[in-house]
Amino acid sequence: MEFEAKLISELEDAIVAAQNILLLTHKNPDGDALGSLLATYLMLQQVGKKSTAACFDPAPNSFQFLPGAESIVNDFVAEDFDLVIVLDCGDIHQTKFHETKPQLWDGSRKLVKVDHHSMAADFGDIKLVYPEVCATSFILTHLFEVLGINITPEIATCLLTGISTDTGSFKHSNTSPEALRTAGKLLRCGGNLLKMSKEVYRTTPIPAMKLWGRILNTVKQTSEGVTLAVAQKEDFEESGAVQEDLAGVVDYVNAVPDAKFSILLSERDGLVKASLRTQREDVNTAQIASAFGGGGHVKAAGFAVKGKLKKETVWKVVGENGEEKEF
Repeated sequence: MEFEAKLISELEDAIVAAQNILLLTHKNPDGDALGSLLATYLMLQQVGKKSTAACFDPAPNSFQFLPGAESIVNDFVAEDFDLVIVLDCGDIHQTKFHETKPQLWDGSRKLVKVDHHSMAADFGDIKLVYPEVCATSFILTHLFEVLGINITPEIATCLLTGISTDTGSFKHSNTSPEALRTAGKLLRCGGNLLKMSKEVYRTTPIPAMKLWGRILNTVKQTSEGVTLAVAQKEDFEESGAVQEDLAGVVDYVNAVPDAKFSILLSERDGLVKASLRTQREDVNTAQIASAFGGGGHVKAAGFAVKGKLKKETVWKVVGENGEEKEF
């Protein structure tokens, strides 16, 4: 990955000229969304620029340890900002501010996009989009070096979290030698691997365990080779779990051998949310999700549609002659 000198110059000029900068990422933020958001927030603090980090949804409990997490807001006055930087977000509608803050996108202020999604929409005045890399936090690590930013232990922890989570703790196929070298660099800068590992991967509340048990009990594989699991509204109510407790369970569903891809369906506030995963090279989950207005990565994506889940059971009578009849 190489940055064009012109892009770097334009970005530097935009940051220097800005009086108040708004940082945005996608709704329902994951580790890379929050890691890149907060790393950029801390970087701007370091260079003396006024900024606000915003996300439509709060940071999940497992990411509250990230430096600066307490500073994230979920509302703001759009007119206060003269520069917007959108991080790890393939399309403006994924910020969830596309309808409530339309003035952000009307061209009256400069817009910067930093992203690695393979199906990122074409928006922004300055675009640093590199689909070939593992995470937006990876892009920022190298960008900060080019800009001469001191990567403090706090910034390094945010960036390391983003790279780790978007590579599945360095288990997914996007774990390149460059990803590992970049993670090593962040460790040398003081990134807190032990804290990140404990909070993100080794902390599971009992309600979450109960929810996972209910979900895993629904796992089935369709005749097309798709592995399906479901979390209904009552599963959350009876287990005492919350939406963020779903994090990680889809990877267990995706462990079924020979699955074409895996999908976890869950109910939330009048929506059915789908999380898709695959281990195959001939399946692009981002393309599947895009058909339903969602997006993501080749091997991990998602979407949400209005509605609810309805269970149907089909029984068949198989006669002695092999004839089948459904009831």
